[in-house]
Amino acid sequence: MAATSGSKPSAFQDLTDLTFQRLHGVLGHYETLDFEPLEAALQHRSSLLKQCYEPFTRPSPQSRQSVQSGKVTLRDGTALEVADEDKEIVFEISKALDLDEVEALTLLRLFFYNEDIPVAQISDSSRLLDAISDFYYDERLYLMRTVGDLLRVKASSGDMYNTLATEFVQKHVPDQNVFIEKLLQSLAARTTDTVPQYVPNDVKSAAKWAKQNLKEQLCLLEVIFWSAISKTTNGSFVLQFFQAARQLGLGRHQHLEELLMDEECGQLQDDIEVLFGVTAIQLLELDKLLDEDLDLELAIKRQRGFLASPKDVADIHNAVSQLPDEQRYSPLVLSWGYVVSKIARLPRDEVPQEYEDFYGVLNPAPARKTRFAVADGTLGVAESILNRAFELGIFGAMRRYTNSPLLSTALAATVASKLTEPNNAQFRYVIKGVLMAILDSVQVEYITDYDTLVEVWASVFGSGEMPIVVHLCASFWTRDTVNSTQRRSLLDLSLSRFPVEILPLLRLLRAMSGTGGLAELDSIADDDVQAALRASSAQHVYEYFSALPTYAQVLPPHLLTGPDAVFDTRPHASLGYYYTNVRPVRLPGGCILPPSSVGRVISNQGAVVVSWSQQHSGWEMLLDILRTYQARSFGGRSRRPMGMTLPSETVLLELEDVGLQVDNDEDLVAEILDLFRCLLYKNLDLTSQVVSDLQKDDGEPDLIQVTLLILKDALVASSADRGQAPNRIVSSALGVLTALLPVVPGQIWPFLRSLPQLFGDGGQMGSTPLLLNVERSSGSYGMTLALLDLVGALFDEAFRMVLTHNRTLQQMKTDVLLRALNFIHSEIWEEHITWRYVRVADRFEIGRKIGNIYAEILKLSPPIPATPTPDEVTGNPLAPLTRFVLDTFVYKATSSTINPLVSSISTVRQLHDALQKALRFVDASNLDQLLEANLLLTQLLLVRKHQSSASAPSTANSVESQSIKISLLEQTLFNGVPGLSHTAKGRGQRSEPVDVIAGLVQNRSFGPSIATIATHCLSALCASVSVSYPASLSLVAHLSDPEAIAAAYIRLLSDPYEEIELRKAVWDFISIVVDTQPALAALFISGKLKASEKGLEVKTEPGRDDGETQQTALSVACDVVASSAALWDVTPSLHSAALTMLDLVWQHALEHLDSLTKTREDPQFWQNLAWIVSKDLGEPPANVVTAIEQAFEEEHTKQSDVVAAYSHHSASKAHALHVLAMDLKLASPDRLKGATAPKSFGIVQKLFKDSQTFASHMTEATRCSFAPRLHADLQRLISENFPTLTLDSVRVTSLPSQRTYGDHYLYQSDVVHNRLMKCAGSDESLGYYATLIFLHTCAVNLDWSLTDSEILLTRSWQTILQEAATWLRTQPNVETTIMASATRMGKVIAEEKRGGETMQNVHADRLAMLEGLLNVAWVSTSTTTPESAQIAELVRSVRYITTSESFPPLDSLRRRTQPSFHRTLLRIVYFCAHKAAAVCKATTTKLEQRLAISADVSEVLGFVVDAMRSVFDLAYHASAPELSDDLKLLVAVFEKCTKPELHSTPSTWLARCQEVDLLRASLEVLVRSDLVGRTHAKDGPKPTPFGQHILYFHVVLARLPASAERLAQEGVISAYQKADLAPYLQAGSVTPGSNAAPGEYSSLHRAWCTMLGVSTSLTQVLGTEGHFLSSEIVAFVQLFGGQLTRALGWTIEEPLTLPLVEEIHRVVRLFQATAACSIVDGRDPEPGVREILGAFAERSLLLLQQLNYVLSHPNHLVTLLEPVTLEERMLLEKEGATSIDGPVQMIDSASRPSFASLVQRLLTIVRDIASTLLIISKSDWLFCVRDDDLWRTYPPQVAAETTVSASGPVSIASLRELATFALDVLRHCLKPENKAARAKPELVPAILQPFDAGAAKVVAAQAIEQILLFACVQLRSATYQPVAVLPGGNFRDSMGMDLDLERSTMFGRSAAPAPIDSTRMMRNWRELAFDLNLVAKEVPSESGPGTKEFKDQLLRSTSRMVQELEKKLKEGLR
Repeated sequence: MAATSGSKPSAFQDLTDLTFQRLHGVLGHYETLDFEPLEAALQHRSSLLKQCYEPFTRPSPQSRQSVQSGKVTLRDGTALEVADEDKEIVFEISKALDLDEVEALTLLRLFFYNEDIPVAQISDSSRLLDAISDFYYDERLYLMRTVGDLLRVKASSGDMYNTLATEFVQKHVPDQNVFIEKLLQSLAARTTDTVPQYVPNDVKSAAKWAKQNLKEQLCLLEVIFWSAISKTTNGSFVLQFFQAARQLGLGRHQHLEELLMDEECGQLQDDIEVLFGVTAIQLLELDKLLDEDLDLELAIKRQRGFLASPKDVADIHNAVSQLPDEQRYSPLVLSWGYVVSKIARLPRDEVPQEYEDFYGVLNPAPARKTRFAVADGTLGVAESILNRAFELGIFGAMRRYTNSPLLSTALAATVASKLTEPNNAQFRYVIKGVLMAILDSVQVEYITDYDTLVEVWASVFGSGEMPIVVHLCASFWTRDTVNSTQRRSLLDLSLSRFPVEILPLLRLLRAMSGTGGLAELDSIADDDVQAALRASSAQHVYEYFSALPTYAQVLPPHLLTGPDAVFDTRPHASLGYYYTNVRPVRLPGGCILPPSSVGRVISNQGAVVVSWSQQHSGWEMLLDILRTYQARSFGGRSRRPMGMTLPSETVLLELEDVGLQVDNDEDLVAEILDLFRCLLYKNLDLTSQVVSDLQKDDGEPDLIQVTLLILKDALVASSADRGQAPNRIVSSALGVLTALLPVVPGQIWPFLRSLPQLFGDGGQMGSTPLLLNVERSSGSYGMTLALLDLVGALFDEAFRMVLTHNRTLQQMKTDVLLRALNFIHSEIWEEHITWRYVRVADRFEIGRKIGNIYAEILKLSPPIPATPTPDEVTGNPLAPLTRFVLDTFVYKATSSTINPLVSSISTVRQLHDALQKALRFVDASNLDQLLEANLLLTQLLLVRKHQSSASAPSTANSVESQSIKISLLEQTLFNGVPGLSHTAKGRGQRSEPVDVIAGLVQNRSFGPSIATIATHCLSALCASVSVSYPASLSLVAHLSDPEAIAAAYIRLLSDPYEEIELRKAVWDFISIVVDTQPALAALFISGKLKASEKGLEVKTEPGRDDGETQQTALSVACDVVASSAALWDVTPSLHSAALTMLDLVWQHALEHLDSLTKTREDPQFWQNLAWIVSKDLGEPPANVVTAIEQAFEEEHTKQSDVVAAYSHHSASKAHALHVLAMDLKLASPDRLKGATAPKSFGIVQKLFKDSQTFASHMTEATRCSFAPRLHADLQRLISENFPTLTLDSVRVTSLPSQRTYGDHYLYQSDVVHNRLMKCAGSDESLGYYATLIFLHTCAVNLDWSLTDSEILLTRSWQTILQEAATWLRTQPNVETTIMASATRMGKVIAEEKRGGETMQNVHADRLAMLEGLLNVAWVSTSTTTPESAQIAELVRSVRYITTSESFPPLDSLRRRTQPSFHRTLLRIVYFCAHKAAAVCKATTTKLEQRLAISADVSEVLGFVVDAMRSVFDLAYHASAPELSDDLKLLVAVFEKCTKPELHSTPSTWLARCQEVDLLRASLEVLVRSDLVGRTHAKDGPKPTPFGQHILYFHVVLARLPASAERLAQEGVISAYQKADLAPYLQAGSVTPGSNAAPGEYSSLHRAWCTMLGVSTSLTQVLGTEGHFLSSEIVAFVQLFGGQLTRALGWTIEEPLTLPLVEEIHRVVRLFQATAACSIVDGRDPEPGVREILGAFAERSLLLLQQLNYVLSHPNHLVTLLEPVTLEERMLLEKEGATSIDGPVQMIDSASRPSFASLVQRLLTIVRDIASTLLIISKSDWLFCVRDDDLWRTYPPQVAAETTVSASGPVSIASLRELATFALDVLRHCLKPENKAARAKPELVPAILQPFDAGAAKVVAAQAIEQILLFACVQLRSATYQPVAVLPGGNFRDSMGMDLDLERSTMFGRSAAPAPIDSTRMMRNWRELAFDLNLVAKEVPSESGPGTKEFKDQLLRSTSRMVQELEKKLKEGLR
């Protein structure tokens, strides 16, 4: 058989997706569905519903042909396409079920959509057909049940679906009488049906069909019953029904009874019989006859009901008479007898003529008075009918009713009853009507089966859940007893025998209290209406029993005779005789019987029993019994009243004297305690009254004391008797204490603390474990459950009253609770799963109660850290309880603790199936409750651990701390309990607990609430392990079938009929999975596992078409986005949740790139997102406190819904924006490759296109509804009225993603209300403030909802601005739009006055968004410039922001507030200063604007200066990385803000610097800074570049004369000499590799270069002041001479690094500045300066030669280059791969950008050296001198030779080569195609300035000029000197260099002639002069201004020199 490839359509359809089971659940309020789809679903199924007795048609040729064609139209008009592989199975279904083919197709689709089918079952055709048959049969039943639901809802005016049901029934079932007649006919026909032919001819199939037939009979009966409830039936149908009852034997007569032999069929027949009888009684409408006077004329007139037709009444009378004489018919007979009696009682004149004949039949002649209570008239016929009912055994039949599933949910679950709604209140009302009819008709004294009547009464009124019985009890007390005193006659009869017969009255009173059974105490809800009804019933019971009119007594024989006789007989006229007392008697219970009282004899057989007419309190009597029992049973003493003085003649009687023996009567005492327990449980007002009434000042123990004493004595006795104490007494006593605790906690808590026998105390074990052992041996755990109830009540009271008691009492409570926790954990929790159980439900109940206790502690206590802290108890006295739970289950967990929790989850699936199969539905229900409790506990534990882990510091030392380690709980959830089997059913492989939890969502048998909690639990687990150490566990590897589970989750998301809460939980779970579980996320997003993980094989379902589009979470989310218009207002929470998931998918897009490709390329998807983004949110709703008024609840709920919807809309928009931003980020790497913009950019582009639209978006983005005053008011109200309350203690305990917007968003407002109202008590003033605080808390929750969603939107806009900046840079006019919005936003930020921590976050986010806007404007290439007025306004706003009092930026910088925002603000200031400088520089700017901008910038600069001073102060004591980053940014901003164009004079900001002593502070910190770093601490932390930033700050200051002077005055050079780097510089040991990690620049070397830069700048500014040069600079050079020499001494034999090039250049610049400032107009410098310059000259000549060599040999330069960083290596190796031919290739910026940039830098160094040498040698001055004698005093420094030596100093020939190289560079740059050549910055190492042809041209021209000038002067000087060799001595110069100063003639020293051939030298000089002349001639005149003049002068000089040398050669001189 083909698998159903098309069985799960992607689009959700009504008829093929929504089952009748689901409709039944909705109408029964088990599930939820909106009105519109529910109404549509009912209308589409109306044809089936109105013919529910035979809904489906048989096969037909037309339907078969329709299916065969492949296109089928369903009832609702939906067209289905039928795949060929589906047709075969459709026809098989049609044949197997005798079902129409179209209906078979619908059934098939329904089946596959709603059922989880194993793969093996799909492939097995017979198994699949069986499964579909079972599904079909169930649907038939639920179809009928749905009809019953509609009729039931129609009859219930308060039901939410009442109108819908009424309209549907009236439309489709216009004649209800005809409808139910057809139902009855169908029911009767089914009892005689035979097995149809289409059923397989085997016993199993036939039995299955017969059982289904029986179930349908039961369902039809239910429909008839609800029809009778919803509308009065006519007499004809009542007659037919009674006739059917006789003919069908109340459903017992079945034609196929031989096939109905199993237990289930027997139960079905029992249920049919009981329901048949109840329905028959309901048809007689006893409830109306009981409460209304009979008016036959009105009945005939209205023609409604069976009484409208006398003929029908007579026929019914005959039908009843013909009923068999069997007990099961007795309720019908009695009910009809009551109807007949009502008719017979009518006076003859009120009987209509139509009834004359029947009335005559009823009253033929006078008859005698009988036991039937009618004083007048004769009821012969009625009497006979009632007599017959009693003779048949009416009470036995009634007991059968009360013991049936009809009145017991528990019993229905136990016996697997198929009743749709067992224990429905209407069933009880019918049976109650029979009881009332009995009491109205019969004098109860004559009823012989008194005990059975009491039993039935107690069952009807006192069994089952409280919501069911409370209405019956309230109705009895308020209506029945008012309408007829006879109806309380049973109570009165029992009362008359009290206290002689005490148990019947106690049981009746307990039943009438409105509580239900003891086992159902937990079902007492907090519903106000039900609580009021129960309180009313309990109050009636209490008052009824408080004033008893009689006192029954067994007269003791010894008081009847003898001298001490107290009682005597007296004759009486009517009574015959009576008893009287001769002396006053104090009766048990405390009442005094006065002398001569009359005692009526009520029994004299054996003992004499009399009834005294003595009013007394039954409660006092019960209390006396308890006192006596306590005194005698445990103490062995006779109890005498204490503290009471009686007259001597008063006789004191004890209980034995009135006929009561209570010494060992445990049942009686337990019944008394249980009565108190039921009466007082959760009934605080009555409890207070009872405690007050029973509390006397007579020295006797009151109710509380006697209960405590009984408990204590029982525990002590159990310890002495080895646990053989009365456990029932202990259980009941514990139950009473549980009920009393909320009212008298002050008495119970101290007692429990002083009672070590209960929970133990320290080393004392206590008695309770012994009692538990007794229960373990018996297997029944009543006392254990009662103990857990008490502990739960203790916790509840402690948490509710945490605000009311002082610290001492709270500490006492904590001690008691800790002892209780330790006890139940060690004695019960850890062992209970191994105990023996008579009822397995007890095990489930024990686990549930303990789990709930733990969960409540975690829910209601504030967060605590992972490790204990001394102050965690402050404001949280119950913190030790939370600490105990977390330590026990998380931080210090053991296997014995975890195993009971995890094992109950692990085995739940198998155990649940086993219980269902065994028809033990009660146990299965209890198992569900246990599962829900344990899942909730697990979720809360994981959430608490996640909160602790997420808040733990992320330092290296804390990563392995205990708080964030994977806990044992998490490990066990993933790996299972050791030794416990986890085999998955049907799969044959291991199934872990997480797999079980995941499977709960797809297993519908557990219900939506468990599925929701299970999903939350999985979310918490994923979140917890994601922040734990070590690496997080993989969830997908522990799922047995991850693909099936993922498919189930995805199917649930797409089902609009599923619970919204569940669907949202699944969305949240998938979001967390995407964020934390990559493997499982891939499965949800792509629909398949990308790779097997841990051996998990990827399987494909058989028959699946690989080409078929598979539904994934991504596709469902896209569908949600596509349906945004429809879902926006309907389900905003689901819409927001789906977008959250999409957002996270895009955040992890790199992990799912393939899966996202199709969606990213779909333009419609982005259009759908654009709809969301463009949706106007409108103004946020108000969140003010609603006035305290009666309509508050309704108005408040509306307000909460409005706020929640707005918040979800805001969040949806935020996530949609973030998806756009993440998509741009994902595409940004491709953009660098020139790829086209992504589809998402088109949407983003539109956002910025229209300035008005963008402005509205920015208004939404900056909106903040936060109301600090509201929060302040709440805190004030709390501190003034409830100072012990802290809001942290009521925080919602859930993951942030699981919180829901609304009035419970952040704080548990209901918990606040409960605690405060309890604290307020009866104080009306405090009650008012409690309500006010509750309202404020709700308002605060709404405020937080709005604020958080708005913050989310702000941050999304911030992200999209950040990611869209590079994409928007080329967009026209974008800068104008951006700047307009930025100006408005800056104004909003500047005007914000609200303060506080939350607004601090908002302020930071707004600043970040403003920064994003400015960043877009910064990178924009738009030609339009912002208006100067906008810039001025923005600068003004920034000024106000920097001076804000609400958000002082200095507090942020000093880390006094979080989050910090100062860096964002500084970047904004940087931008504003940059733009402001441009505005001030522009000629179009008005003077007023310049002045305003200058004033604002000056104010901002003041903030920057203060911030820098603060950073220096902080760094002086401790350096930190964040301070270094702050200083770096501050220095950059300081540089921008001190631009000269922004200030008319720097004096203003310099004065500010001087005021805060900024410069000196910087020097002090610099001296203390660690510039050396890891040179001596390689294993320590990396040093911060703090000192480097200070140095750059000095660079900025040194650029301006005024600030440079101030810096020098502060001693900056001296500070450099004191820095920790100085010794290394002095030794010359700082290299580019010093203290540098591989691939990094040296921080030492960089600091040294910066020092050189500062020194150079200061020299340039202050060098003309001789003191600075002669003292500061000379000392600097002398101290660091070794490092300077190292730089200048580089040779071509050493590697060359870019940092070394930087250092060489900076050293040259320093000496250049020194020379320029010290040698002016030919004057000699100071001696010290002269020495250092001379030393530099010698070294520079050698360096110049090395530079000449590398520039002349480019390939050698390539080999010398040594990259430092990885970036350099990649760039340089790529460019050096090929050979370089000539200088032109070296400076080709296109092919070799890095080399071109390096050559430009080297040429610059050559230029600067030549310039410096010119200055030092005074060549520029000499060049203009014509005095030959003066020339002779300046010998040349450069050898006038034509040869070049690489190892020697530079020669004239070398200078010529350098000039030629520079000339080549100049020519290259002057070519038209190269004039605009520039190297791309990204292709050049960062340390180099990218090559620029314009700059290179200037450098080359200047180099040529300097070199030629220097060469000419040196050559000319040589011609004036004698040729001689000058001897000289060597010594160390001022720079530490070994120089031969005798040969140094730089400053005019004489030199000895050398013996050289003068003629050859002359020729060389001439040649050199000629060469220089040629070079000069080739210099282009257009190379720069002044070039032509210099060229002409140089040509004249060299030509003259050539001529002179020619002349000398000819003359033979020298």
